Amino acid sequence: MSLSPIQAVLALTVVVALGFVWYYGGRGRWRSSLEARLVYGVPWGTVVTVAIVVSFYLLVQGGVRHWSRPLALPFVSWSYLYPTGLLTAGIAHASPEHLISNVIGTLTLAPIAEYAWGHYPPSRGSSDESTGIVGSGAGEGWLARPAVRALVVFPGVLLVTAFATALFSLGPGLGFSGVVFAIAGFAAVNHPISTVVAIVTSRALRVLYVAFTQPVARATIDPGAPGPPDWAGIGFQVHALGFLIGVLLGVAALHHGRRRPTIERVFFGTLLFGLAQALWLIAWSGEGDVYFLYRGVGVVLVLLLTMLIAVAVAGSDRPLPRPLSPLPWTPTRRQFAVGWLVLMTLVLMASLAAVATAGGPLLLTVGVLLLSYVLLALPALPPVLPDRWLSGPISRRQSAIVGVIVVTVLVAMPSVLFGLVAVGGDAVPGSGGVEAGDYTVTYEENATSGHTPTIDLGDDEVFASQQSGVIVVSDDREIWTVGVHEEVLEHEGDATVEVGGIGWSETVHAERTGWEVLGNGTAYVVDLEANGETTRSFESEPVRAATRIDGHTIHVVPATDGFRLRVSRDGSRIGEAAIPNADETTRAGEVRFTTREGDAGVRVFATIDETTVQIAEREEYSTGDDSNRIDLV
Repeated sequence: MSLSPIQAVLALTVVVALGFVWYYGGRGRWRSSLEARLVYGVPWGTVVTVAIVVSFYLLVQGGVRHWSRPLALPFVSWSYLYPTGLLTAGIAHASPEHLISNVIGTLTLAPIAEYAWGHYPPSRGSSDESTGIVGSGAGEGWLARPAVRALVVFPGVLLVTAFATALFSLGPGLGFSGVVFAIAGFAAVNHPISTVVAIVTSRALRVLYVAFTQPVARATIDPGAPGPPDWAGIGFQVHALGFLIGVLLGVAALHHGRRRPTIERVFFGTLLFGLAQALWLIAWSGEGDVYFLYRGVGVVLVLLLTMLIAVAVAGSDRPLPRPLSPLPWTPTRRQFAVGWLVLMTLVLMASLAAVATAGGPLLLTVGVLLLSYVLLALPALPPVLPDRWLSGPISRRQSAIVGVIVVTVLVAMPSVLFGLVAVGGDAVPGSGGVEAGDYTVTYEENATSGHTPTIDLGDDEVFASQQSGVIVVSDDREIWTVGVHEEVLEHEGDATVEVGGIGWSETVHAERTGWEVLGNGTAYVVDLEANGETTRSFESEPVRAATRIDGHTIHVVPATDGFRLRVSRDGSRIGEAAIPNADETTRAGEVRFTTREGDAGVRVFATIDETTVQIAEREEYSTGDDSNRIDLV
């Protein structure tokens, strides 16, 4: 694709501006500062990671052939029983916008995290408390090699984090955004101010990208396809989980490098990031088309979490106060911890015994009880550990770190329930499906989700949601999802669904045709085309026109060869005829039907003697993009 003059000028201007700042802004100082931490001053780990993510999109997901329509379905983390999705969901993306958003976030935030990690191992006994820059030292072992730290360890940690966020995603997940938030968490506790600057930089880079790819935008007054609000599709739980993982890794890096930033920098850096990047977002869907955004609750949680993180990173090492010290006798922390663990163990054993005798969903209940036991027992473990494992009494900072760990576990664990699902062999709704490899694609209204829990929950309605649209099913891959929602197909008229796997893909085309019946809904059909063959997947029920003519009732009836007009009177069918072509006439019983095409569309009229009424109007569709909006950072 050739560059337009505007794109060429924009690219040249950006290069000149960067060169100007590099030349007059102290290029020698920048180079020496970067080379002290990075090999040749380049964040090689960031480069390798971005190359892996982009290559996966281009080569595995078919972005080279279809840049705007990648293959995404087989790379989603549908279930714990589908390892391919778990391994790939963290680096796969569903659209160019999704990919570019996460790549920009990585390019702006990962160099800060990589700078804090450093390509050179810390020197023994040397550290600059103000800047955190440490010498190259004489480390030993493979981890001390700059090339290994840059090209293997840093990208490897990010890829492992991608797997972790896919594993503990609350429902099916896709995208690198969980890792981007983990990078941000690591950067925020190591270099808070730089992280805030990086957020502004990422917004600026997005503007430059859009300006380059779309230097001139053209828009019309088109409301677009109906759909949920943008925030309803954001993986807020994965973002929070990734951020907390990054914070814990950042705390470990600070401890290893013997550095500790000031508490106010950590507080404001974390708070500004959390508010700017919607870490407060908590959303849920209600019945029907209602979605809830708990913004107020989310902001309160971000403020509380920010204080906890600030103490965990830069809090005091003074021991926790002893509130019972004024009493004549008080137990030591170890005695209190042992007593607490004994009490929790007795409660757990009694609860397990009660569950075993009462019956019900045993596995789920036992899992919840064990998780509760671990979370309640975790804060009591440090005082009972051997002295060689933990020197000195428990400090405020250590207790805050334990608190962050507990919050991380609480955020991650609910996802296990949504990962323990499977798709049965009879999960395909209706009878109008088409086969494409190991997939079945069909169209159905009010179909019950085919995902069923692999454990007894005691309530079969947990996953029994009703869905309408183009449904994609693969029991081999534990996939049951709506590829195109009913409202989108009704608006666009046609859509495509990409199915496949590693090394192959097929396209299924869905097309809707319908007639809006006067005063009483729409009669429509949906055809699916796959492998060059067209299959009638769905026909709606006949729809009766609200208008009667001379006592005659008229229905618009979907049929295999098109649509028909059925005439009845006093409950008895009189006649039936196909809807005539434009400017043609047909007859069913005493009723004469005429189709007229004009600026207002194609309409069908019924006539008896001198009376003429409108019966139906052909559905018209908008030309739009049927790509899905998903999880952007």
